Amino acid sequence: ADQYDGFLVGDPGFRLPLAATANIKGAQTYATLATNPADLSSAFTTAERQLVSNAVLAKCDALDGATDGLVQDTKACQAAFDLNRDVPTCTGARDGTCLSSAQKSAIAGLFTGATTSTGTKIYSSWPYDAGLATGGWSFWKFTVPLILDSGAVGLIWQTPPEDPTTFSGPAFALGGNVDTMLAKVNATNATYTESGMSFMTPPNPTNLSALKLRGAKVMVYHGTSDPIFSSDDTSNWYDQLAAANGGSAANFARFYRVPGMNHCSGGPSTDQFDMLTPLVNWVEKGAAPDSVVATARGAGNAGGANTDVPTSWAVNRTRPLCTYPSVARYKGSGSVEDAANFSCVSP
Repeated sequence: ADQYDGFLVGDPGFRLPLAATANIKGAQTYATLATNPADLSSAFTTAERQLVSNAVLAKCDALDGATDGLVQDTKACQAAFDLNRDVPTCTGARDGTCLSSAQKSAIAGLFTGATTSTGTKIYSSWPYDAGLATGGWSFWKFTVPLILDSGAVGLIWQTPPEDPTTFSGPAFALGGNVDTMLAKVNATNATYTESGMSFMTPPNPTNLSALKLRGAKVMVYHGTSDPIFSSDDTSNWYDQLAAANGGSAANFARFYRVPGMNHCSGGPSTDQFDMLTPLVNWVEKGAAPDSVVATARGAGNAGGANTDVPTSWAVNRTRPLCTYPSVARYKGSGSVEDAANFSCVSP
């Protein structure tokens, strides 16, 4: 805070040990649903995830005034959509047109937030959004717990760490006790005098007084379909930051949700945007950025295609990314492909 005038923060995982442990709990949960024990994604297939995404859009897409494949009002969507009610329940075999009762119960629990054996939430809730059917979402949920989260929790953050000579990431992730993992992430001993949780998380992420007092600025963005760090967690952080600053932190920190975007990019989203220039203008010229225009990368886009962009969209669709908690709402006329026809309004 005493060295930089501006901070640009993308899809933050500022509680990484908790996010990783929750992702491991997710893998254990999906393992109970998998039809192929060697493939966690068989627990929630691409067709099933597309089914849920379509159901989310059916309930939430039009909440912003335009039926355009994007959920702008994330908070309203969570109230409007119900997995059990709005997705068909299988009466026979799973075929991609329904979810089993066991799937609904387990998946709903993960979106509410993975818990310990005593029911304590490990990390965060997750918003239902339109970007669940992508390869980026699948990779973080079904592969990363076995090959990245397991090593980070077991070998880096735990006190003491697992024995590296015999360590198996998949075995640790699928067979380990999450309660024990959390206890060890928070533990210390004579050798490891600072816990993994301590050195991996800021001591007080809502106290940015030093930064604020010297006139520095912060811009944060987060994809609402990020599968590893939840935009709900960042929204909660910003709510707490605002509360700690008299109800508003907008004079030095602003947060922008990116509808449909997976972790840092991808998803059915307008995932291309320049926030560095607005940050510089805010720091150097005092021009506070109320919104930032973002662009899609459809097939044939000169900047390189994002294959998650629906073919029904213009290849270079634009949208305003609004300062939280405002949402982009269609003005009622003009092309839905053009950001100029949307305004940022209070939800």
